[in-house]
Amino acid sequence: VHKNGVTSGGELSGDWWQEHGVHFIDTEITWETDSNGNCTEVFFPTNFVLKSPYGEVSTNARISAIKNIVRNPSHHLNNTKFRRLLADRDIRQESSSNDLVLGSDGTGASNIIRRFITSSKIEFPREVIQEELLDGLNEIFGNDGSFSEIQVQEHDDGEADGPQDHWEVFLGEDQKGLISLSKSGSGLKTILLVLSNLLVVPRIENTDKAEYIFAFEELENNLHPALLRRLLRYLEDYAIKEKATIFLTTHSSTALDVFGGSENAQIIHVIHDGETAHTSTVSAQFDRFEVISTLGARPSDLLQANSIVWVEGPSDRVYINHWIQLYSDGNLREGRDYQCAFYGGSLLAQIQFRPPEKETPLANLFRINPNIVVICDGDREAADTHLKSRVGRIYAEVGDIPYAHIWITEAREIENYIPGSVLGIAQGLQSIPDPGQYEPFFPRRGSSSYLEDQLNRKHIDKMELAMACTPYMTKENMADRFEWDDQIRTITERISSWNT
Repeated sequence: VHKNGVTSGGELSGDWWQEHGVHFIDTEITWETDSNGNCTEVFFPTNFVLKSPYGEVSTNARISAIKNIVRNPSHHLNNTKFRRLLADRDIRQESSSNDLVLGSDGTGASNIIRRFITSSKIEFPREVIQEELLDGLNEIFGNDGSFSEIQVQEHDDGEADGPQDHWEVFLGEDQKGLISLSKSGSGLKTILLVLSNLLVVPRIENTDKAEYIFAFEELENNLHPALLRRLLRYLEDYAIKEKATIFLTTHSSTALDVFGGSENAQIIHVIHDGETAHTSTVSAQFDRFEVISTLGARPSDLLQANSIVWVEGPSDRVYINHWIQLYSDGNLREGRDYQCAFYGGSLLAQIQFRPPEKETPLANLFRINPNIVVICDGDREAADTHLKSRVGRIYAEVGDIPYAHIWITEAREIENYIPGSVLGIAQGLQSIPDPGQYEPFFPRRGSSSYLEDQLNRKHIDKMELAMACTPYMTKENMADRFEWDDQIRTITERISSWNT
């Protein structure tokens, strides 16, 4: 309700804006409409006072005014194109046709691929299949398969059941040659159909990808969880890049694991009581536990990052997160692909990383997650300085864990890796040297420090320093900081391997 000129009196009574409209500011409502767009019901928050001080007639006038406002409201999904892929789907041999229509069950896929590969028309470039579709296929399969080409072949009469002019899709792999889809698994066909919807159909219909709503049913059917995880991440990246909307229906706990911490996804729990279906948006962590139970999984099966990066404290987390972002081009995210956790410096003496059969009475952090990266300050005063006993012990323990990694800094502590140019920008200074490899960064009794000598500070908050410096750190200005380049590359590769 809004004021438009002089509006007062009538069934509302009083001043429409001051005595009615203001009352509805920032009130969230929901409503139902009929097939003609007419609002039939309006629902207000339970603590909202709808009643008008002017009586029942005025109250009904308030409701009527609201219904009139929400009649045929505009929605961002209006005027979009809807694409659906059914749970029961397949890619079959097909006769050639000029009708390029991809059905919701996969019908028409072979003919579409054939047309793009064999046609000389400029509107059907073969690169859509041989490059875009092929690149997407290889990105999703990762180490599980490497495809070199996509081709179609015609089955001559007598080579296949049915009439002549039957075309089939073939995929080429190094060392294997061309393999027909009829001899491939249904999971591969699912991924091809998803990519055909995302990449090929918009080209056929000459429509921007942002104008589509894609609805994919039960993509997990016949897909290994690792492959499904990569497919779901591809879908999320596609939706972000192309500004498209994707709906997924699933019974897979893997999907909840992938999207549980994503700011780009919404999880809706659908429950059927035997008569009607009810939906609720899953937002709180406790709601996710309920969904997990419904799916027959356990909290230990998901809703946890696939690896843990153990760091000494909060400021180290800021640096490590930023450096992983640099090396992964933003593809690895804390909370989804890994999680930083703190072991608290000297508390390292009270913890261990050992398999259960070798553990001692110390707190065993290995039990939380075996996919670990541990980062420790070397605290070296010179190249020949011996490591503290607790650090040496942890180094040996982590070294015995397959695929785990430990980085004991060759520099004195993690702040020694910050370039002088970055520190100068962050602190408003010019022309200051890089911190030395073994130079004390923070003030210590009986010795000078970089903080005092170069930054003219006797004290600085570590978090404040980390937050000020990381925006100016790049791969280029960090690359020659001792062993930083090799270590961050290794850490990024390990985390990536745990998420494939």
